[in-house]
Amino acid sequence: FPVYTTSIDNVVGVLYVKDLIAAFARHDQIDLEKIIRKAYFVPESKRIDSLLREFKRRHLHIAIAIDEYGGISGIVCMEDIIEEIVGDIQDEFDNERADILPLGDNVWLCDARVGLDDLNETVHSNFPTEEFDTLGGFVFDLFGKIPVKFEKVSWNQYDFIVQEMEGHKVNLIKVICRKGKNADDEGGKP
Repeated sequence: FPVYTTSIDNVVGVLYVKDLIAAFARHDQIDLEKIIRKAYFVPESKRIDSLLREFKRRHLHIAIAIDEYGGISGIVCMEDIIEEIVGDIQDEFDNERADILPLGDNVWLCDARVGLDDLNETVHSNFPTEEFDTLGGFVFDLFGKIPVKFEKVSWNQYDFIVQEMEGHKVNLIKVICRKGKNADDEGGKP
């Protein structure tokens, strides 16, 4: 975990959970400054192949990404790089829910993070991929506001019903093709 002082842009090091647990096992009180490791900073534009080589050479698993102004833009860990190369990796903490689950004729339950390209291919539709990357982004825009659970919005022959929310974030969306046929039956994108 990154450790900072005064502001999030002032990262002073990285705290590994294994170091913290080991320190707790040895002492009643812990001086964090003694177990914090030096942070490795990289520009956010660094290519992942180069970063992977650096991780291997330096025996690191985490880096702090810096934007063009010197502020912190995020963290990158070894798992992030591997997932960019080979795709998502499921671990014991990941939800193994399918991205697009068919529920019957012309009805699908979709993870809001599913790509519109993937959804178009599965349901044979023509959702606007130039403007939106994910189903959640598209549906959020259709609502024009933060929706509530079970609220419905429509686009062409499709209804989108919010099935699961987490705070203001849409997690699951039911997609229904009302006409009983998919868009490619009407000249849509194959």
